Amino acid sequence: MKMRFLGVFIAAVIVEYAHSSPGCENINKLAVNGIYINTPSWKSCAEIKNNNKEAVSGVYTIETGCGTKLEVYCEMTLGGGGFTFLPRGLTRMKDAKQIVDSLFTDKKNVLLKLMHRTQKQEYYTLIQPHPSWRNQDFGLRVNDFSDYTIPKNNFMKDYFFLGIIPKHLAAKPQNRLQGFVSNHRTIQFSNCDRNPNSLFAFLPNHNQQTPLGYHSGNLVYERSGVAFDWRKSAKPIHNPPRTMPNEFFFLTELHFGGCGTYSSSDRWRSFQATAIGIR
Repeated sequence: MKMRFLGVFIAAVIVEYAHSSPGCENINKLAVNGIYINTPSWKSCAEIKNNNKEAVSGVYTIETGCGTKLEVYCEMTLGGGGFTFLPRGLTRMKDAKQIVDSLFTDKKNVLLKLMHRTQKQEYYTLIQPHPSWRNQDFGLRVNDFSDYTIPKNNFMKDYFFLGIIPKHLAAKPQNRLQGFVSNHRTIQFSNCDRNPNSLFAFLPNHNQQTPLGYHSGNLVYERSGVAFDWRKSAKPIHNPPRTMPNEFFFLTELHFGGCGTYSSSDRWRSFQATAIGIR
């Protein structure tokens, strides 16, 4: 009888432990200034920042969806901090959409970092809605462009898609003034033909494909327009310069309008790739 009672008791303890210690509360290792330490599992960089105001920028391991561990870069200072930078490999994870949806809670602030082509230095731009579109949330998709227009490099298949203005709104004639804010500077254009493109696409280009040569016969948008003005608004990260691992940078496409811009990062003179941080 005692042995039977002991067996039942042990089974109950095991069940209770299993229910009280789900995968989301496991202990992970995360990197701080290159040193790995044991800490409670966090679900995002914003959660880390909220629990430790002194947390520094660097590579961390977060746990999403009660079990999926993901190595990300956390920016803890710029734009108020708490931004989770997405790695290229995430685009091929089966639960990528669920992971990104859980991380993207602030739909009016996106932090982009640009990798300089010759200097070992990064620049940043905090993207926010255009003053005329203050109430319009940004959209973030994984290997998908629903509600927006298709990126020209869609044939690469894997990408993160940042939509600024949905196509049904961008196409309306009364909504000609479009764009966004970058580092508190308004980047805008007048849509000349109701063509509703309003997007950034971040492509890992896993298969090293050649970007589409769209608009390559007229490179006016490498000298003016939305993409040019956006890059000009970028600010350097210095004192000292900080750089993220290469895994967080993407071939980048911008397409706006109707007379806004078409450009991809393989054409840029000063920068060569962009990283996307969300919170």
